[in-house]
Amino acid sequence: MGNINRTKYHELNQLLWDMHQKFINPKLAFELYERRWGYVDQKKLLTKEKNLINRLTNEFGNGFFMPAVN
Repeated sequence: MGNINRTKYHELNQLLWDMHQKFINPKLAFELYERRWGYVDQKKLLTKEKNLINRLTNEFGNGFFMPAVN
């Protein structure tokens, strides 16, 4: 999996409020989804972003998504 264009995924883009690069490493994206999950508006997740999270979970989480609890 290549780097991810953050502008194609609304919630990911919101999570990256403190970063300015357009393309982000997929492992970092997975880690940020987990760490900052409490800030994700799950109602706004489109199918393509849910699919991205599933792919990242399978590749970097060994099938487990373990979001931080706020």
